[in-house]
Amino acid sequence: MTMLVRDLFDDAPLAGQLQVSMETERLLREPINIAQDWQRAERLLHQVRAELPRATEVKIALYKMYAYAFRTDESLVLIHEALAETAAAAGFSPDWQTLSLADINYRYPLTGATRMFLYTLKALGFVSMRHGDLVTAGMALNQLEVLDPDDQVGGSVVRGIYAGLTGDEDDECH
Repeated sequence: MTMLVRDLFDDAPLAGQLQVSMETERLLREPINIAQDWQRAERLLHQVRAELPRATEVKIALYKMYAYAFRTDESLVLIHEALAETAAAAGFSPDWQTLSLADINYRYPLTGATRMFLYTLKALGFVSMRHGDLVTAGMALNQLEVLDPDDQVGGSVVRGIYAGLTGDEDDECH
């Protein structure tokens, strides 16, 4: 599957939020094929990360790339870092297991750090499944349903995959 590096930023776009150099713009337009050459994709993302060391969006792109490459350990490390960073930026606790809808100041449509936090919680559910940790996956997906009742970040898609893996067709992940 060939894509551009910038495609890994679809759910956490850099445009408009950060000033990027021409070199970074060039890197973002590089074609990559994660399935066939994840090393090159990783190298390009690390180059972008060097240009934008404080950008959580780059961390999100990296954890997506690692998840696509079935490198779940690396992906999970970055997911936890991104959860902490986006929670801090949005002004709520990084302990996703204890948050309520009121804690995250939910609004429609979700934007900014809150959206990236919920998107990353969805990633935790998905990558935990790939990692074989169905307990964490179920807990993350349950909490995502609480924190995103309108399913703005598409958690229902991951819940469907979870249900297919576990044979659990009811509304609760176990």
